[in-house]
Amino acid sequence: MNQFKLICLSLITMISSGCQVISSIFVDYNGVRMDVAKWINHHPFLSMQQKRSLVDLSKAQQKLSQIKNKQEEQRIQIIEENIIAMHCARPYLSAEKIKQLQNQIFDHDQKQHILDLYDQERQKTKIDLNTVQCESSIKNLVDKNANHGK
Repeated sequence: MNQFKLICLSLITMISSGCQVISSIFVDYNGVRMDVAKWINHHPFLSMQQKRSLVDLSKAQQKLSQIKNKQEEQRIQIIEENIIAMHCARPYLSAEKIKQLQNQIFDHDQKQHILDLYDQERQKTKIDLNTVQCESSIKNLVDKNANHGK
């Protein structure tokens, strides 16, 4: 019986570590800071959808750090991308997990200032979230912003 438990424990360990390796194949971390990507990948009990949601949200949230230095059109695009990313992440992520992600992304001293600025800008931006198709909307906004920034 004791040997059976040891074998089961070994299998579970191998499977969970294998999932961490596989998740980097199924989740596109391109555009996510390395430390944030490692933090996301370090959570073995998150589903692939939850990891994708964290990645999409982190890509959008990272841009908030530099929003002050952007022109008005780019600021609007960053705010829209964040509104959509947050809307698409909420069905899969708890508020606590989103807060943990933000703690990874933002410098502790600047976090509240950045999020307050985002909230102010968000109030001015109107998006009909009922028409948002999450998978395609986030990808299109990210692609559009990447091409616009060049």
